[in-house]
Amino acid sequence: MLFDLRSPGRRRVIKTVYLFLAILIGVGLVGFGVGTGGSFGGLFSAAANGGGAGGTGNTKIINELKTAEKKAKASPKNAALWAKAGVAAYAVAVLPDNYDSSLGYTTGGHAALDKMKVAWQHYLALAPSAPDISFAQEVSGAFAIPPTGIKDWSTAESAQEIVAENDQTAQQYEYLAYYAYQAKDLTTGDQAGAKAITLAPKKQAKTLKTTLLEMRASVTGSTGASGATGST
Repeated sequence: MLFDLRSPGRRRVIKTVYLFLAILIGVGLVGFGVGTGGSFGGLFSAAANGGGAGGTGNTKIINELKTAEKKAKASPKNAALWAKAGVAAYAVAVLPDNYDSSLGYTTGGHAALDKMKVAWQHYLALAPSAPDISFAQEVSGAFAIPPTGIKDWSTAESAQEIVAENDQTAQQYEYLAYYAYQAKDLTTGDQAGAKAITLAPKKQAKTLKTTLLEMRASVTGSTGASGATGST
């Protein structure tokens, strides 16, 4: 198991994984919109601002979700309406009663995220030719970033694929590899890892290669070579 600390190699893997998680928290990943080109505030900025106004403001946000859901269900083949419903659900998820910056989501927050996930699934099924990157960024952040407790890696992975393909940076493909490995999708993880290494500056590629191998090992328990290692 990952938390068996008796093996020096396993301790090194754990250190690497938690360092990666710390980096995700430190830079805010997509939650802060850093490195993604997004203009939205994201999870932590929304929470820091109280997730919206109180009283009447909260009611307005909740009603906006109801309206967005109603419109999406009335026109189920309209991807843009599902995206609006998903974004509206996210806004509800980070309201003060639904999200605590130190504890994570409350029952109400989880319920709103369930609605966001449903909207995302409908959106993906429609395979829009020009994906909504901001929506994908919010889904990726909401379902993966610690310390909220939401670790729906498969959902985060599906959104991060869109983010990475749009951004085309080593960093975003590294995130995709991590999410994919956590979701036990080793094939996608290896492919994303190889892409990250290809895009990384040469002086960083060797370190990135080691990091990716250790990410993979934290899931598989093996430090053997994988498709993520690519030549450098």
